[in-house]
Amino acid sequence: MGRSWRNFFRRSGQEPEKPGAATDQPENETEAAEEGAGPSVATTLETAPSPVAEDNGEVDIPESPVTDEDVPPAGAPATAEEVQAAADAATEQSAGWVRRLRQGLRRSRESFVGQLNAAMAEFKDAEDEEFWERVEEILITSDVGVQTTAKLVAELEQEALERNITSGKELRELMIQHATRMLDKPIEMDLSHKPTVVLMVGVNGTGKTTNIGKLVSFLPGKIMLAAGDTFRAAAIEQLQTWGERTGAKVIARERGADSASVAHEAVEEAKRDGADVLLIDTAGRLHTKVNLMAELDKVRRVIDRQLPGAPHEVLLTVDATTGQNGLRQAKLFQDVAGVTGIILTKLDGTAKGGIALAIASEVGVPIKMISVGEQIGDLHPFEAREFAEALFGDL
Repeated sequence: MGRSWRNFFRRSGQEPEKPGAATDQPENETEAAEEGAGPSVATTLETAPSPVAEDNGEVDIPESPVTDEDVPPAGAPATAEEVQAAADAATEQSAGWVRRLRQGLRRSRESFVGQLNAAMAEFKDAEDEEFWERVEEILITSDVGVQTTAKLVAELEQEALERNITSGKELRELMIQHATRMLDKPIEMDLSHKPTVVLMVGVNGTGKTTNIGKLVSFLPGKIMLAAGDTFRAAAIEQLQTWGERTGAKVIARERGADSASVAHEAVEEAKRDGADVLLIDTAGRLHTKVNLMAELDKVRRVIDRQLPGAPHEVLLTVDATTGQNGLRQAKLFQDVAGVTGIILTKLDGTAKGGIALAIASEVGVPIKMISVGEQIGDLHPFEAREFAEALFGDL
């Protein structure tokens, strides 16, 4: 059974080293964040308006969030029947997610699994260099990338020779095993701080705001949202809509306000209000624009100055449809923002699912969540073996 949201969140234990933490702070960061302070808006309304446009179109917000905790109330003795029912429900939910994942990766599989099937059907000898060249070509065209493909194929070839593998079926299983090892990294989301500050970053159109809304439906405890994307009016409205629907308090200002000021105010409010988790949205920015990336670095440093060690998680949304460009984004955002995890989005709309392998191999940041659709249940903790089987499995 795959990973569930219940065991995805880490609430205690030793804090992992946060990559890219700022070590030097300008003396006037707090003053800079407070400049231009205007009236803020904290929204916790009872009824939600119609859903607003997201980065890539309209999104319907379900009436109630999806949960995978079908268990007896806390403190109640569980009967054998209840335990079995809970186990059956969890198994069914996991099976349902695997079906959605396979369906979401359908275009990726159709683009190259058919070619792999044909190649592996003819596989008989691990010393056949033409066969390995053909596999390399297939993987590169599926956006696994040249560097990652070379590494993966070299490992496959070596083990196939050592084990004297002569069947395509055995080789496919070997490929799934090696892909799993490449993808398998610690992915738990660190919620061991109070408040835990999570910064959401990424380029325009990758689904930052939507995935904040999806994620808040699964987070435990008291949640607060901050509308740090002050350049796009729809982003502020959309985050407020998610807050209304989920009961999360939203800190927002007028369009065009300084995003560092919004982050500053949100952290202070989260501390005063006893929030468990603060999710901060940021404006979409091109990773190639130096001034915009510098602004993001400023936001991160302002947060760290207020709450040393924060943000505790920096989640980067990467649009799978962008292929190798998504890999470049991940590398540059990691350098500037100290990314701790990646949310790979729009896997259902692309044939470039192989980009996950390139990101895992070349960036070194774990893919923590994946999205294969626009509904809440289409966001899920990443599971390496499930993904590898869904990507390289039979059509």
